[in-house]
Amino acid sequence: MIRYIVPFLSILLVGCSPSKKDELTYFGGKIINPKSDNVTLYDHNDEVIDTIKLNPDNTFTGAFKDFKPGLYMFRHGTEYQHIFLEPKDSLLIRLNTWDFDESLVFSGTNAHRNNLLVETFLANEEQEKNFYKYFKLAPNEFMHKIDSLKNIKDKYLEKYLADNENVSEQYVDILKIALYFPLYKKIEAFIIDNSLKETPENLSDAFTAHRKDINIGKDSLMFFPPYRLYVFNNLYSNIYEQNIKDDSDDFTIALLNSIDKRINSEELKNKLLKQTTIRHFYKKTSCNMNKKAYQTFLSLSTNENDKKDISLLLNDVKGIVKNRKLPNFKVLTPQGSLENITDIIKNEKAVIYFRNREYSSDAWVASRVNFLINNNPNVEFLVINIGDDQKQYIKDLNIKYQFFLKNNSKAHQFLTSKYPRTVLVNKKGIVINNFCSIAGKKFQKQLSEL
Repeated sequence: MIRYIVPFLSILLVGCSPSKKDELTYFGGKIINPKSDNVTLYDHNDEVIDTIKLNPDNTFTGAFKDFKPGLYMFRHGTEYQHIFLEPKDSLLIRLNTWDFDESLVFSGTNAHRNNLLVETFLANEEQEKNFYKYFKLAPNEFMHKIDSLKNIKDKYLEKYLADNENVSEQYVDILKIALYFPLYKKIEAFIIDNSLKETPENLSDAFTAHRKDINIGKDSLMFFPPYRLYVFNNLYSNIYEQNIKDDSDDFTIALLNSIDKRINSEELKNKLLKQTTIRHFYKKTSCNMNKKAYQTFLSLSTNENDKKDISLLLNDVKGIVKNRKLPNFKVLTPQGSLENITDIIKNEKAVIYFRNREYSSDAWVASRVNFLINNNPNVEFLVINIGDDQKQYIKDLNIKYQFFLKNNSKAHQFLTSKYPRTVLVNKKGIVINNFCSIAGKKFQKQLSEL
């Protein structure tokens, strides 16, 4: 990184008196194979602090006054990562978008803190891939695996603190969340799985021991995945323990009320109420929302824009009707021509996935759709991008599956909410499912119904 550290430091020194320079916090670096012309820095409320333009050599530099210490997020293209910054820091990143997280390296002031967070993130990702098999273990064996991993993390943290005596308490708290909360999330997931058994086993107090030391109302950390995912699992496991069926409207209502009671921040509460309502809407195979669940959301949320979004989503459902012919609309094909959707899928069993880049990365869509294609060779798959980014194809997905909508396409009449939706159509052009999710656990079963 020496090739651009020296120019970067020169930028900091030119034109600044020592006193003014010392007051600023710097965030910069270099992007290899950039996906856009900027890097955006966000605070914990998901508010944009600054959008920093890339220079012709793909470097960037941002300088900030009155900077508060804490966890922040930067985004480039559709990818993002978290960083810890304190006032007067000068932090540099270097990354290659072809391998975003794995290539990310920090240098500059207190770079070791952020390198450690990324290392922890990657280790948790790898651990997640290999952990599913342990959910089949007996409770005591499962907890033994958890304890073994926790002991490793304990020693890891102990060594770090011994080697870094002056590290801030705020950073240590975030590091502990990054290390331990993925484990606690797994414990909550085991509790959920156990609650779903026909005959649930009696779990020891060890399964809930971690809860006494956790406050799930830290709204400033809800944008941090280890924290947010734990909070979600904790909220859900508490409802599962009440033996309410998870695909029922009673479950949705109980969860919405639990969020209202347990989350203090109005902004955070509104976000969770909206996310939960949408998530449960996608989980339902009937593609309808019970009026009582909808009214519960409306009564608890204080965000009028969220209420409008949910109303648009429910109205979108009505634009495509189950057990009726798919409405005709035009799409832009990979060959560049405008064609009727009914002509493209004629006499074919089809999965039509309306995709919005705001809600899913290219890598995830490619992985999921390729998996579905390989496991359902007799079904036609169409990924229709509903945004304005026409001709921005997904790199790892065959171009023949990728379509776009013009602004005047009739399809926008049932995509007013801009949320992704999947429609299943049989050989006769009849809609079998008018609103489902390719990420859902029941999606393969829904495919078999074709």
